Amino acid sequence: MKTLSRAALLTAGVLSAAAVFAADNVAQQAQALLNAGKASEALAKLDSQLSSNPQDAEARFVRGLALVKLGRPKDAIRVYADLTRDYPTLPEPYNNLAALYAAQGDYIKARDALQAAVVKNPGYALANENLGDIYATLASAAYSKAAQLNPGNAGAKRKLAVVSQLASAGSNLTQSSAAQPLASRPVVSAPAPVASAAPVAAPAPVVAATPVPAVSSAPATSTATDLESTQKQGVLAAVEAWARAWTAKDVDGYLGAYADEFTPEGGLSREAWATQRRERIARAKDISVKVEKPEVSAIEDGAMRVSFRQSYKSDTFSDSSNKVLELVPIKNSWKIVREYSR
Repeated sequence: MKTLSRAALLTAGVLSAAAVFAADNVAQQAQALLNAGKASEALAKLDSQLSSNPQDAEARFVRGLALVKLGRPKDAIRVYADLTRDYPTLPEPYNNLAALYAAQGDYIKARDALQAAVVKNPGYALANENLGDIYATLASAAYSKAAQLNPGNAGAKRKLAVVSQLASAGSNLTQSSAAQPLASRPVVSAPAPVASAAPVAAPAPVVAATPVPAVSSAPATSTATDLESTQKQGVLAAVEAWARAWTAKDVDGYLGAYADEFTPEGGLSREAWATQRRERIARAKDISVKVEKPEVSAIEDGAMRVSFRQSYKSDTFSDSSNKVLELVPIKNSWKIVREYSR
């Protein structure tokens, strides 16, 4: 019996300045360097641009493509995850995340990212097609498992054969020209190793050279779902403990909620930020911090993102804002590695 041994690769493309953002010569020049196989030069140019204009969305998007070309998928995932935060209505960054997750064999995250892309733009044909490929991959894994558990199950074998054919038909996807509008342009494919892939914006169809990890290594199971549910409960408990420590003016408990690698927003060093937080918490006579309507989602490398409405009140100041915390598991607890307001 022949089983599906590779996922349908997801394709990707370059953000169109004409579609959403103002034209940016630096991003276009960097894209040209990528097309010429000069990813390191492209990245240097983009980093220089972003040092003076950190919210240049097109430069950030193309920077993600450069990181993929340089074999730095984790960094590329961070780029696209940040873009989904700062530009949540754009479906393309979600499609990029799906490509990278699929290349790592994490089809559940790929599915979730593509579902988000379709929600943001139901008419985004590429995301719908890629989502179908992911569903076929997951279905193939499930049917394969069923056939293994019950070799006499002819129905599971027939379904496996059908799904395998569907997935095989979509395993070699093409890239499109950088001149296409944003809504119709795919994102760069991310097979491993990335260096063997075709140029990012090749106008002619490109066939991916390297297969992604075997489907059977990442089946969708109830155990994985239960684990994620348990993790989300632990993350929420950690966030509530963080808010309680802040309310109680327990500075050590509050700062202890942050990981050593926590990087404050705004350019402050970790030490300067901690000193500032100690002074501000000590200065207030009374503090109340409430976490309202928290939503937990899994992001890259086992981290979790918690989005919520934060209500803060002290004897001198009150505020309500949309807050986001990103946490990672460290020694059987969840620690904050990133914090920002939307």
